[in-house]
Amino acid sequence: MKISIVGAGYVGLIQGVGLAELGHEITLIDIDQDKVDLINKKVPPIHEQGLAEALKKVELKASTSYDSISKADVVFVCVGTPSREDGSINLDYVYSCAHSISENLDKYAVVCVKSTVLPGTTEKFGEILSESGRVFGLAHNPEFLREGTALNDFRNPDRVVVGQSDEKSGDIVARIYESFNCEKLRTSIRASEMIKYVANSFLATKISFANEVANMCENFGVDANEVWEGVALDNRINPKFLRHGAGFGGSCFPKDVKALIHASKSGGYDPLILNSVIETNELQPKRLIKLLKTLMPDVKGKKIGVLGLSFKPGTTDVREAVSLKVIDELLGEGAEVIAYDPSAMKEAKKLLGDKILFAQTLQEALERSDACLVVTEWEEIVEHDFSGFDKPLIDGRGVKKPNQSYRRIGKPF
Repeated sequence: MKISIVGAGYVGLIQGVGLAELGHEITLIDIDQDKVDLINKKVPPIHEQGLAEALKKVELKASTSYDSISKADVVFVCVGTPSREDGSINLDYVYSCAHSISENLDKYAVVCVKSTVLPGTTEKFGEILSESGRVFGLAHNPEFLREGTALNDFRNPDRVVVGQSDEKSGDIVARIYESFNCEKLRTSIRASEMIKYVANSFLATKISFANEVANMCENFGVDANEVWEGVALDNRINPKFLRHGAGFGGSCFPKDVKALIHASKSGGYDPLILNSVIETNELQPKRLIKLLKTLMPDVKGKKIGVLGLSFKPGTTDVREAVSLKVIDELLGEGAEVIAYDPSAMKEAKKLLGDKILFAQTLQEALERSDACLVVTEWEEIVEHDFSGFDKPLIDGRGVKKPNQSYRRIGKPF
């Protein structure tokens, strides 16, 4: 098929490369000329495992023009849906995209929204398209990609969900994924939109629940690791995402949970559990500072190492990263921060500037710091042997070989 993809960020680029591998004719559309130029030079603008190699092998093109839509069989919408200050979803990019698509539709095509949007959004998107008098199909196809393993997740999904406005639209989108060996679900468009939000909110809830249990375990003198080992043996409970730590971040979980809360409240229902998920997560990074103060009561003027800046390992993404919250807390206490990350320091510098110092290696961070906090579970960090580090080490992610002056979330002291 001839497929145009609007938005060449994490979702759009992975979707484009993955579909190109399946033999489809792909054109990526993005307003960022620098990003377009990089893609056309076969250089990925984002860090993702296996993406650089895959991009070199596939045939696809990128453009700032919407011209390719006139010949497309399917148009995927993969533009961003950032949060507003009140937690509501900003749909400006989505609706602007609808107008641009409508101006370039010359024949029947299925317009399929992949952006994470609340129920009712894709239908409104369709109303904008209808104003142009064009004939089109409408669908919603949520993505379930994890940053760091996104390309592999595309190639090996555990399910494909297609929300359809009509059977013809659903058939065309489903045909794109017919070679995938996984569960395939056809739903209404609104159900498809909601599935994405509920999945992310449930995973976020598991993390916040795990963190709340870990915090209680500290007070009871119980090691949370032992507790989860026993709980996970129950075949009704999936152990994935039941890992306690310093909290969750990234471009999806915080944004999506807040958007669902805001939309639900606007509709007259206050989601108490989801409110608690966000509240627990916002407080969790402060646990690291609390544990640090059990070993170093006054951090003012101290050099504190923050190990890990990206919101998770395997990515350069620092959006909503726990590290940023920890750094804000430390700076507020008058500490001097020295940060290290294997891949995300360039992105972090864009946000932090000269507020903190950056170490070029893990060893440099250890040597220059009076204490260190483990914030992101990069293998280089959690697998490091800290036994020779004779300063306070505060662990928010599960260090394998700690030192003597050690505190871990969920471990009594």
